[in-house]
Amino acid sequence: MAARLAITYYASRDMLGMVSDEEYERFKDMLLDAFQEEWPDAQISIEDDEESGVEVDGVRGDAEQDVLDRVEDIVNDIIDSSAWQEEEADPYGDEEDIEEDEEDEP
Repeated sequence: MAARLAITYYASRDMLGMVSDEEYERFKDMLLDAFQEEWPDAQISIEDDEESGVEVDGVRGDAEQDVLDRVEDIVNDIIDSSAWQEEEADPYGDEEDIEEDEEDEP
């Protein structure tokens, strides 16, 4: 019987900089979703740790390295996407609206 792929990713808040609890949880949820999409039959878990890292069980050699490389790519893509961050209010948004209103006046 073939061993089942198991991936445990250890997430660290430090890798994201200054983030709220909600942003950190959203980041971890996005990681879990992406890993489950990539490896639907694998056992996936996301754990908190002081340092980020990954453990892979169920594969060895080149296959293990392929999984590790793909995990790193997924993590970097999610961090770079900033989709886990709360949207900040545009400090210039109100001024732009005012300028547009003034332009519309006769």
